[in-house]
Amino acid sequence: MKASRTAREGPDRTKTLRAPARPPERFDLVLLAPENSLSRAQLLASYAGATVVVPFETKGGAAGERMRRIVELHERLLRALDGRAPLASLPGERDLVRYGTALFETLFPGDVRRLWDAAVARSPHAPVNVVLTSALDWIADKPWEFAFDPTRKAFLSHGAATFVRNVFSAIPADPPRPRRGPLRILFAAARPAGLPPVAAKTEEDGIRAAFGTLLRRGAAVLDILPGATAEALHARLRTGRYDVFHFVGHGEYDEAARSGALLLEDARGRTKRLSADSLARLATGRGLLLAVLNACESGRGGRHDFLRGVAPALAHGGLPAVAANQYRVFDDAAASFAAHFYSSLAEGLPVGAALREGRAGLGTDLEEGTLDWVVPVLYARDPRAVLCRKPASR
Repeated sequence: MKASRTAREGPDRTKTLRAPARPPERFDLVLLAPENSLSRAQLLASYAGATVVVPFETKGGAAGERMRRIVELHERLLRALDGRAPLASLPGERDLVRYGTALFETLFPGDVRRLWDAAVARSPHAPVNVVLTSALDWIADKPWEFAFDPTRKAFLSHGAATFVRNVFSAIPADPPRPRRGPLRILFAAARPAGLPPVAAKTEEDGIRAAFGTLLRRGAAVLDILPGATAEALHARLRTGRYDVFHFVGHGEYDEAARSGALLLEDARGRTKRLSADSLARLATGRGLLLAVLNACESGRGGRHDFLRGVAPALAHGGLPAVAANQYRVFDDAAASFAAHFYSSLAEGLPVGAALREGRAGLGTDLEEGTLDWVVPVLYARDPRAVLCRKPASR
């Protein structure tokens, strides 16, 4: 669920013809599960036509020790961010660097690291789009956004990379592209009785500010659905006229049920749990280009069946892009991320770059040392996809 911070030179008149900017290459990391008990998992990395495959080691020696540290600190993060341990128990900067280094060395071993170094050298002025797709659920479950490059002394998400996720799916997604008509956004909010308040109005105001120019020109339309019930959400989405679905409210991942959910309202304002599967049936196949779920744990997947999480289920069902939160999220962080993310989209940035700017914005809006920047995650078939045309300058 969401929580409050207290709870929780002159002008050059010559004209030069320039070639159009080439979109950045993707750096794909694909983790393949072993075929049987005698084989090993494989890590496939591809970039700019080059492909390497290496064994993905998780047991024995240095690889086993790294994985032990990864699992151990992940559980520590979960206990603190889920409220089962005090926030003071969250790891400090030194622990995070060690943790991030273990994550990086696990994802970029041997030839994969050499390909990564070549990719960074080839793209010195723009982040590389790193897309991770894992067939191992318990590996996909880990917070790889923390990966820290010890050579460059930076977290990937802060420096050389735009880090996004994908899932294995036989369901194709239409590639997002700028629409000829207005970008239509459905903003749904829910706060069932008995649950803490959510900053729905703050987020709505942030979206209106982000899309202000587009809204005034009629290039974007914002529809509001307060007190969202499953029935009302279905009625809105089945029209198929929306491009973006934004939800603000509470979410959860139930370890016992091994399923994620959004917490909507019923006809009496009480909590109605809308499971990941049910939401996928409501939201997929509608022509949506993006879902933004500003709810706690909406970006988590199951460690036994990763696709049982809300965002993974939507991505698997065909949504081209889903932004969500892998841990509990505080209201100020959620509203700040949404404002920066949407402002970047409205300026014509691709969804992956918008995610990166959203994270960077959190680093400037909130106090130093918080971990809010790692909470938002993006599942995307193509992080280079653009939803809005860049507004013409006057």
